[in-house]
Amino acid sequence: MFELSFVKKYLTPRKKQLSVSLIALLSIAVITLVVWLVVLFLSVTEGIERNWLNKLTALNAPVRLQPTPEYFSSYYYKVDQYSAASQYMSQTLGQKAQALISDPYNPEFDEGLPMIMAKPDLNQIGQLKDPVKMAFSALEELKASFPGLAFQDIEMSGALLRLELLRQETNSLTPVEMQSQLTNVSYLSSLPEKNPSLQSLLLAPTEEDLNHLLYLSERSDEDPHPLFSHSHIEKLKTRSDLWQLPFDLLPEKIPFEAQAYKHEGEISHLIVPTTSSKEASCTIERRADRLFFKCVGDPEVPLNSAVPLFSYGNVEFDVKEMPRALLFSVKGKLQKKTIVGTVPFTGLQVSKASFDLTVDSLCKTGKQTGILLAKNFRENGLRMGDAGYLAYSAPTLSGTKQLQIPVYVAGFYDPGIMAVGNKCILVPPHITQSINASESAFTLDRGESNNIFVWMSHLNDAQKLKEALLEKFQEKGIDKYWTVQTYREYDFAKDLMQQFQSDKYLFTLIGMIILLVACSNIISLLVLLVSDKKKEIGILRAMGAKRRSIAAIFAFCGASLGLFSCLLGILLAFVTLRNIDSVVHFLSVLQGHEAFNTQFFGQSLPHEISSRALIFAAIATPLLSLIAGLVPAIKAARLDPCETLRSE
Repeated sequence: MFELSFVKKYLTPRKKQLSVSLIALLSIAVITLVVWLVVLFLSVTEGIERNWLNKLTALNAPVRLQPTPEYFSSYYYKVDQYSAASQYMSQTLGQKAQALISDPYNPEFDEGLPMIMAKPDLNQIGQLKDPVKMAFSALEELKASFPGLAFQDIEMSGALLRLELLRQETNSLTPVEMQSQLTNVSYLSSLPEKNPSLQSLLLAPTEEDLNHLLYLSERSDEDPHPLFSHSHIEKLKTRSDLWQLPFDLLPEKIPFEAQAYKHEGEISHLIVPTTSSKEASCTIERRADRLFFKCVGDPEVPLNSAVPLFSYGNVEFDVKEMPRALLFSVKGKLQKKTIVGTVPFTGLQVSKASFDLTVDSLCKTGKQTGILLAKNFRENGLRMGDAGYLAYSAPTLSGTKQLQIPVYVAGFYDPGIMAVGNKCILVPPHITQSINASESAFTLDRGESNNIFVWMSHLNDAQKLKEALLEKFQEKGIDKYWTVQTYREYDFAKDLMQQFQSDKYLFTLIGMIILLVACSNIISLLVLLVSDKKKEIGILRAMGAKRRSIAAIFAFCGASLGLFSCLLGILLAFVTLRNIDSVVHFLSVLQGHEAFNTQFFGQSLPHEISSRALIFAAIATPLLSLIAGLVPAIKAARLDPCETLRSE
């Protein structure tokens, strides 16, 4: 097609058409900038929405099965209160699923049922329908159709959390122990052990957590925390500038610069600086089990190994072996000389460690039960190992009695977007069962406190799973006992989902308008180009070129500019997203504060380019550019070759 050769000729910058070339470059720059901003903005907003959805469904689950009022008024639920086999207590969904029989009532031993008791809902063979077991059975049947399908009954409750916080001062040779208490009314949720996202929600222990656990281990005769079997301490450093240096750590027959301090004429202790000095005049040297102190011009003084040695300055050690009985095998440098040996944890702290974190490593229990706190507790100074109890009240014959469950902080997790926010504690299921069974004042609404959570690999399958479950429940005749909700229907998330959808449409519309304005520059460019090329247009028409060929040349010019600008803008957006953390850091420096709140946007902005943004830019930009080029193209096609050549 000869039209394309003319497109290349007209769009190639030339000195003879400097004004046209400058306007073309300006148009490319403007459209590129707009495409870059649109793709970048849509990619970041879509990534934020995706992260929010992942956080929303990580603990709350994409699909939830909630018992209806018909369930709680049914014979199946109420009969447990009159049955010795159920200890005359209502059973949770988990207990119902594990029960050997659906109807625990025995008329020969149990008291008579009240007249207002609902009638049993029987199946075709006259047996009591078991809505819970049938619901779990329906979920099992759907596993083949929905990849990664997992489900678990989750129970919620509430209690008063009281923790004793033991801390010690830093930068002190003999740190003072400080004690305080934390009291907080909290929601409790049973640990979602079958949640495939649970591992990603757990926060890795910090060096401060390990230091605190080691400090507590020093104060206790109990076995080390189970976390130590999943940790690797790589480096230790001194807690303060002064540290009592173990005698065995000094290598034999190697002198170290030192200063002696005397009391009543006798050397009471020695200070060994961590760095050597040219002005030093005294040294110590270890020989066998004795120390020898010598100053220039003075005789050598033998010392007993019991004389205290202190290092002055920061000393860092590489840990060669994990601690046994809080003794570390270490290797370090003192005055640029290697020291190797075994040291106690006293006066030291962990400076570098790695972790092989699992749920089991956090929640193993001994005398106390391990619990997981939301990450805001860590931000407020709590550490792993802090111990206390969960308190709740229970009615008795003589009145109300306060009960306590001993607990310790086993770890921290990211609560994401949760209905109860940062006040939710993850606990083993037996704790929520005990509190709810006691009719505590903290007990929540029955329909909200015990649900079946369902997770799957793809969030987009949530609605399909809901429809499949409802169909299964109708077949089994238990649909009246269950309300099936997807994450878009949760009361606390519904408004958020609608806002996301509105924002998506709004941002797309704004992007379209901005692109339209940017592409309008092409009209000015092509109008100028048509005026500049009137003579050539007239010659082409005189040589037999059709009107549509002339129109196609200038229309292709517009589309080519749009396509080139689109590709350039997408490339810039891709590079920017790959380095988004550097951009955010630069913006933070300019503003003097954090540019994006981590509580809202997460630790970092999304790095992936959105396929939806790519499709939008790749289609809209060339199309709008083509449309913008049609006006000058039609004008060029309507030029009369005779009039044009005569005027030229």
